[in-house]
Amino acid sequence: MKLRSVFTFFLISAISLVTVPGHFGWAETWEPTEAIEFIAPANPGGGWDTICRTSARVLQKTGAITKPIYVANMPGGSGSVAIAYVVQKRKADAHLLVAASNSVTFSMAIKRALYTYDDVTPLAQIASEYGAYVVRADSPLKTLGDLVAALKADPKSVTFSGGSAPGSMDHIKVALLGKAIGKNPLELVYVPFQGGGEALASLLGGHTAVASLDVSEVAGQLEAGKVRILAVQSENRLSGFPDLPTAREQGIDVVFPVWRGLYMAPGAPQPAVDFWTKTIKNMVASPEWNQERQKLGWEPVVRFGGDFKTYVKNELTGYQSLLKQLGFLK
Repeated sequence: MKLRSVFTFFLISAISLVTVPGHFGWAETWEPTEAIEFIAPANPGGGWDTICRTSARVLQKTGAITKPIYVANMPGGSGSVAIAYVVQKRKADAHLLVAASNSVTFSMAIKRALYTYDDVTPLAQIASEYGAYVVRADSPLKTLGDLVAALKADPKSVTFSGGSAPGSMDHIKVALLGKAIGKNPLELVYVPFQGGGEALASLLGGHTAVASLDVSEVAGQLEAGKVRILAVQSENRLSGFPDLPTAREQGIDVVFPVWRGLYMAPGAPQPAVDFWTKTIKNMVASPEWNQERQKLGWEPVVRFGGDFKTYVKNELTGYQSLLKQLGFLK
């Protein structure tokens, strides 16, 4: 009886090890079992919307994801509404990915967002791009020098549109320009919209004079000849748009990189995080993704795992300091 009891004990223990997640490997794997949702924290037409729709298209085109993928637009507070919803309503949801960029970091830094990256699961940076100062094709502002001259004469004479809230990313690009030309950044007139698409529509409609957006957000209108880019906020000319001048080469030292990435819900199961990490790594290495990326003018800068988590946490600290320098935080 004692031998039988000992044998039974070890048999049950062995079965338990096999069936408990984390043992012998098989239970550590995860794959989607239902439709995938991408949340774009802005209205259609902007950078976050582009992240979601481009990623979804490539993932399905390459067969990496066979389940349906749909995009939900959730504008508000430059990512603040979306992150609050995810933290409060979608904990541990392995079928949810959320678009992110520097804009949500600014919302965290200025305390507009109630949560930080510690409250969600940072997943990956999938590309990098740069901001730009954009005008209509028929604008009297022909060069960055024209814009600078107008602002020096009267900082309130030019209205800027942007797809993020006051004190967030698109506004910061305007503020950096003000600082670079010796003007109070808070004097420049910035009109916020709920996404890059709306900010661009304001520019095209003649309601604002300059759009502070990212190159990918205006690539289509640029190709169609409806807008001109006065300057790109990059160190060097972009590989995808070599004809666009930088602000720096025109004597204005404004450089502003914009990362594009994704985060998951808090408490997302580690096997799901591992699945999505591997899947997104494969996506950004695919020819299909790189073809789309080049069209958008995105640069192939990627980060994953601990590297990405460290990057966004350090960025948050740095932006708090920058916001104080620009007068947005005391």
